[in-house]
Amino acid sequence: MATKLILFLIHVAIINFIANLVNTVVPDPYMDEIFHIPQAQRYCEGNYHEWDPKLTTPPGLYIISNLIILPLSHLVHSVNFCSIEFLRATNILFSIGLYVVFWKVLAYLHPYQNKKTRAFNAFVLTSFPVNWFYNFLYYTDSGSTFFILWSYLLALKREFWMSAMVSGVGVFFRQTNIGWVCFILGVSVIDVLSDNNFSSKHFIGILRPVKNKNIRFGIAIQEIFKFTLIAIRNLVELMIIFFPYILVILSFIYFLIWNGGVVLGDKANHIAVLHFPQIFYFISFVFFFAITVVLKFKHIKRITYSIMSRQITTTIMSLLPLMILMAFLIHNYTHEHPFLLSDNRHYTFYIWKNIYRRHYTIKYILIPCYIVAGWILWHPLASKQSFIWIMVYITATCITLVPSPLLEFRYFIIPYYIYRLNVKQPSIERLIIEFLIYACINYKTLYLFLWNGFIWESESDRIQRFMW
Repeated sequence: MATKLILFLIHVAIINFIANLVNTVVPDPYMDEIFHIPQAQRYCEGNYHEWDPKLTTPPGLYIISNLIILPLSHLVHSVNFCSIEFLRATNILFSIGLYVVFWKVLAYLHPYQNKKTRAFNAFVLTSFPVNWFYNFLYYTDSGSTFFILWSYLLALKREFWMSAMVSGVGVFFRQTNIGWVCFILGVSVIDVLSDNNFSSKHFIGILRPVKNKNIRFGIAIQEIFKFTLIAIRNLVELMIIFFPYILVILSFIYFLIWNGGVVLGDKANHIAVLHFPQIFYFISFVFFFAITVVLKFKHIKRITYSIMSRQITTTIMSLLPLMILMAFLIHNYTHEHPFLLSDNRHYTFYIWKNIYRRHYTIKYILIPCYIVAGWILWHPLASKQSFIWIMVYITATCITLVPSPLLEFRYFIIPYYIYRLNVKQPSIERLIIEFLIYACINYKTLYLFLWNGFIWESESDRIQRFMW
């Protein structure tokens, strides 16, 4: 308990210190804040009818800020609680709450883990670079992540009504979170059906971890069919138990019909497409950030043996249909969003420019890398989760990422966390290495953002800053 409290206080101290630093160096709204902050300030003034058409997400962030600010403004009249500093502080609260959520989720999913290691694990997770950076700006990401993971925690505790309400709040932060509402619903159904009063031993088998089982197409279809059958047999009971999630999903469908699409404003730059390579980018992203967790010596040994032996030919031939499919998806469904090509303030601009645009064949040459990374990521997840669980996770990830035409690392935050929380947790030694990698990336990102600004000729009066 002492370790948990000490790390919690360290987290609070660090995040408040960095927040003050950011507010000092960047006192004016930056990037998307030029839309978010004025809208939140309108809400502070009681103006709930005027809406900036450039905003694409629902008003969840502004509503929560108002719920925090209004009581404070009534108590202390001399302070402007709608200033940029106080609005940004909303995300500080979410970050603090996220540490507690991580600790409790880890306690439910990995009760075997030493409590001190678990506390440090939660501390490391709060330092995940992409999410960590947006704690200091008035963006929707911190709140979106907090409410979805809190909803997931409540679902693990089988507090389904409260979980559905919290997940609904998460959708009010970002519409694509409806995919994670479906995920929470799906894994909750799996959890409930695993009870003996619902399932026979015949069906319990498909809910066990995959481990090293060789899942072939026919077996996969069979397991999906078995699961669907038992769900249908218990449909009435399941609908009663999970009615609140169904209500959230139906409300979202009504919103889609009323709004004429997912995006609220600026629809021209956010048209839904089929962007299947997003999944390949996500696999690379997860592998990069979770490499200390998932990469084992046996993986390196297996890959080296395959390359140096005749087995490589057999392996390539067996994977050839998958490689052809991936090449087809890359060739026909790769999208280069105008923002990705023009905005040199984001890391993705340089990744796309220096890797994918280096030569037109690069996107195809990387196919074996995607396959190897996916294979390595599969094993730690399969050792803990059933095939059905993994399918629910993959489906939710696809629902969230594939429709987006823009390669944006912020969209990867929640699916990364879900993966990282549900694999076998690393030892304290690996956690330390993971934290050091995160800390170095965070330091470099913050340094570039604060002190390595540059000027656009078209906006000579404003400093542009590097960021995720």
